[in-house]
Amino acid sequence: MNLAFGETLVAFLIVLGLAVFMHELGHFLAAKAVGVRVLEFAFGFPPKLFTLFERNGTQYNVCALPIGGYVKLAGMEPGEDAGPDGFNSKPVWKRMLVYFAGPFMNFVLAALVFVGMGVTVGIPDRGPDAGITRVLRHQPAEQAGFRSGDRIVAIDGRRVDMEQLLAQVRASANRRLVITVERNDRMVDLSVTPKASNGRTGQIGVELQAVGEPTYRRVGVLTAIAYGTEATWKWTRDTVGGIGRMFHDAEARKQVGGPVAIARLAGYAFRDGAITFFTFLAAISVNLGVINLLPLLVVDGGHLMLLTIEWVRGRKLQPSLQISFQVVGMVLILLAVALLTVRDISNWAGGKF
Repeated sequence: MNLAFGETLVAFLIVLGLAVFMHELGHFLAAKAVGVRVLEFAFGFPPKLFTLFERNGTQYNVCALPIGGYVKLAGMEPGEDAGPDGFNSKPVWKRMLVYFAGPFMNFVLAALVFVGMGVTVGIPDRGPDAGITRVLRHQPAEQAGFRSGDRIVAIDGRRVDMEQLLAQVRASANRRLVITVERNDRMVDLSVTPKASNGRTGQIGVELQAVGEPTYRRVGVLTAIAYGTEATWKWTRDTVGGIGRMFHDAEARKQVGGPVAIARLAGYAFRDGAITFFTFLAAISVNLGVINLLPLLVVDGGHLMLLTIEWVRGRKLQPSLQISFQVVGMVLILLAVALLTVRDISNWAGGKF
């Protein structure tokens, strides 16, 4: 096993392990809070290695596969009756809280990561600049006179980093911008109007790479908490927006990756340094939280949807119907993961990572 593969494997296990473990911890804490009997809380996936201890009817186990963890609740199977402290015997709102707590803890993990970075390394004061590596033919940037090697420093006289540049161009479809670039040690102003892509997103037709190092500013705890909350919300908003774009943007669908892509990106982030790695961890945790809140079968959002139907109807769904939903959902998810994995491996083999 070469060093790069080992680093990628370790990074993948850390990222996925922490994100999944915090997710399951949310279910565990919520179940305890609403009086549901927890049979087992485990670190890792089976097979079980050993039991750390047992308390109040709950076994705390360590399993062989170090990827997150899992929680086993009494009376959680459709139609199962485990008594008054069983999951199915609890009111709808308590069961909804147990399901919601898992994704919620993923957002908490992301916020904690950003807060921790704020009080140690600092919050981003300025990101890297955007360097143009290629100007696409017959696009607004070519017509405006942009060149490969230009370094973008300002828009309409306001200094911008790469992230701010992308956000402003995307939000400026069909609106003229004056972009200042550094070229051969001198500043050049170029007037360009981003064209609308998919009817709403502005594009000028360049390929970019980050130039220079971001700068960070150490802050106090309260400012770090505010930054952590804001950064988590921003990643959540962008993740939801990215999912929405997949329905009408073929390029967005191509960016969706499976386990292999996540593992390789984790490896890249790990080798790039602590700041990049922990930012990637926070992003993956947010992604896990958002995806689990979608109204898809099997994930927490699907269960929340079924519980909402139960609440509206005033009675529980038939156990056989719940089982059918779960089986169909599991098959669809496994199929999606398999297809994404095949595409990831194909991209990897073709050098597209």
